[in-house]
Amino acid sequence: MPDSTDRLALPYILADQAQKHVSHNAALVRLDALVHLAVLDRDRTEPPADPAPGDRHIVAAGPAGDWVGRAGSIAAWQDGAWLYLEPRPGWRAWSSADAAILVFDGSTWLPAALGAEDLSAGALSTLGVNTAADDFNRFAVKSSAVLVSHDDVSGSGNGSVLCTFNKQASGKDAGFNYQSGWSTRALMGLYGDDDFRIKVSPDGGTFHEALVVDRGSGRVAFPQTGAVDHLARGLFVKADPASVAFTRTAPGALELKAGTLVEVAGLVRHFEAATSIAMPALAAGTDYAVYACADGALRADPSPVAPAGYTAATSRMIGGFHYAAGGNATGYNTGGDATPQINPYSLWDLAWRPACPNPRGMALVAGRFWCDIYLTGVNVDADGSSRYGATIADGSSPPKVPAMFGGDGTTTYGSFTWFEATELLHSVGKTLLDYPDFVVASFGAKEGVSRGNDPVTTGFATTNAGATNADQALTSKWGIVQAVGCLWVWANAFGGPYTAGWADNAKGRGQTYQQPNAGLLGAHWSSGVNAGSRASTWNSAPWNSNSPFAARGRAEHLRRR
Repeated sequence: MPDSTDRLALPYILADQAQKHVSHNAALVRLDALVHLAVLDRDRTEPPADPAPGDRHIVAAGPAGDWVGRAGSIAAWQDGAWLYLEPRPGWRAWSSADAAILVFDGSTWLPAALGAEDLSAGALSTLGVNTAADDFNRFAVKSSAVLVSHDDVSGSGNGSVLCTFNKQASGKDAGFNYQSGWSTRALMGLYGDDDFRIKVSPDGGTFHEALVVDRGSGRVAFPQTGAVDHLARGLFVKADPASVAFTRTAPGALELKAGTLVEVAGLVRHFEAATSIAMPALAAGTDYAVYACADGALRADPSPVAPAGYTAATSRMIGGFHYAAGGNATGYNTGGDATPQINPYSLWDLAWRPACPNPRGMALVAGRFWCDIYLTGVNVDADGSSRYGATIADGSSPPKVPAMFGGDGTTTYGSFTWFEATELLHSVGKTLLDYPDFVVASFGAKEGVSRGNDPVTTGFATTNAGATNADQALTSKWGIVQAVGCLWVWANAFGGPYTAGWADNAKGRGQTYQQPNAGLLGAHWSSGVNAGSRASTWNSAPWNSNSPFAARGRAEHLRRR
């Protein structure tokens, strides 16, 4: 019979043994050390200096001192000496230092279950929740819902929750696969490169790209839907379609109103907040265009093509304004002043503008129609019909014949009759003012006074100062310059005595029969008290031409939604 038990090596009490209590007590000591086995730690290589009775340790590899040769053993401090227990496969012990149950596999003590440190150190290679994980799907879950919330438990959370997908290289994939019956129907993420994509599939084999976001520019493409690009092209949308897109914030400053959407260079820019427009050095009497640029900038520039530093391909004209040589009349019979500023009634945009090809040099009158700020000049093909500092077209300075009516850039009319004024303005998409238009457009200019001499050119004394009244005194509420008391302007209206019988008064373009006279409005430079916003004469036939007979254009108000 052996001297001890097979598994725990407890000493037997032999039949003829003296002092049987010794063997019995030795067995109790071993049992006390082994039952409910709990060790303080497993990383010591030498005994502690002052062990307490009953202390137990798993001896670490490479032991020294009293523990030499005892690696892996359980060292128990019993009765002032170390008792060594040699473990067998399957023994379990609680390690207080690890806060974990350890199991002996025959050569090493290992955690019976993974602890927090083991998990955070990457000891777990797969995890299945309600289903099996494998080497490809290392994390597998079967659940009707998955909840991921921000960390409000550990104390180290920052209130956010982020999920990161990191791929090895650009040509790999990082994204979400959406499946039906284990067949992929949609993909979302970085597939095959670093652009963000959304793809769909009818069968899990053929995929169609629905959306691609360029990683470098943020530009969005819809490869399967050309109609979307078509709808976005030329987009210009305002938060308030019942007003112009700009606000004058100072005499020389503008901003684009909040909520404006503009397509430029294939990108749709959304100006969520009111945005200032960068201004050049403003020159009095100059028209400026407002451009939205591909980089998101807003710039004003006198160029009708593109602002400085940009091209027509990288910018888009979305509106404009006139920087006047002086301020508008402030009320009835006040006239304007000579302080340069943006004329607030000259602001226009793509959906709020004159119904003519060129909106420059015009002001919106009473919210109803647009009127040329300046009297018509002699070269409308080059200058348009409203330009600061232009020679005024009149009976003594007939204008060039516009190309639309056979002009060659040099030939001038031989006179400036109502017919020629009408022809000239129609060539730029405008008409003469009718009497009601004139009355409203001239409101605010000084009444009962005239300039005193021929202005010769448009604007504020660009050729000679007014002998009696300065040009700014004859500016209206809407900023119409030289509105009254400078030259008679042909009216788009007729009245007065009829001509008797047939007369060849249309220069070979048909005869007239009892033709009434054409109206002339506003009076000329020497009319004195007869001049004003309601001044008119109806005593001149439309074929007459005279040195104080001039013209001013107007256009309907075009408002798009």
